[in-house]
Amino acid sequence: MKPPRYDPQPRKWPRQARSRATFDALLDATARILERDGYAALTTNRIAERAGASVGTLYEYFPDADTMVALLAAREIGRVLDVLESSMEALHDEPFEPAMRAWLGVAFEELHARRALVRELMMNVPFLGRLPAAKELAVRLVAIAATGGSRRRNEVDLGGVPTALFLVANMVRGAFLAMLLSPPKGVAREVMLDDLTTLVLRMLRGR
Repeated sequence: MKPPRYDPQPRKWPRQARSRATFDALLDATARILERDGYAALTTNRIAERAGASVGTLYEYFPDADTMVALLAAREIGRVLDVLESSMEALHDEPFEPAMRAWLGVAFEELHARRALVRELMMNVPFLGRLPAAKELAVRLVAIAATGGSRRRNEVDLGGVPTALFLVANMVRGAFLAMLLSPPKGVAREVMLDDLTTLVLRMLRGR
């Protein structure tokens, strides 16, 4: 049976600049604790202390620590996807091969900059795959790939395979996670990105 969706919400959303700053500071503190000490060590008291806020202030916005993890994951996934979308747009007029290499590099750097957080979320947060943001990641990644492919239709040959962009986008996602969480020893990141670029272009060009 498919596990139920997990979509916790804050007690209230911030409306003013000061409350938004507090809200974000509490999520930032959640990220720092996850990165340094792990999900098992996360408590609302520790989050409030790290953020320099009172526990009462935390509870004005969030019912529990898991809600904060879920909202943090959604925020970071959204930020990464926004960067991927904007970088795809910026590279549209560049030659296909260097544009693809640059875009894959930008995408991986966004994940690598968050590598400790990504590792903890992927490895130890039990509800990550049930979050709406996790589904959004897959859907928007394919949409970004489809947009890029449509603008380069004269350079892309999917060989009549209707799910090709879905498969390529998810292959890239899987490759990135493997490179981030368990990279092969002795192989430079730049070499792996060059090789990934070659493979993706072969798939998109039908050769």
